Amino acid sequence: MSEPKYPKGERVWVGIYNRDHELMFIITSKESSRDYYFLYELVDGPFKKLGRARSPKELEEKFEVDKWVGR
Repeated sequence: MSEPKYPKGERVWVGIYNRDHELMFIITSKESSRDYYFLYELVDGPFKKLGRARSPKELEEKFEVDKWVGR
């Protein structure tokens, strides 16, 4: 698999991996401010934006990330 294309102008704060240690999701925010965080799903190279929230924890709960990664 090729290197994933990370969102431009955003900083990755959290990487969420499955039980096989494969990257599945990232949580980012804009470089200039951390008013909102964005959740992306890794889909064959590029990341697909799923949504935004005021905190990383809120994103994980809102999109039920635990179900996808098998925690």
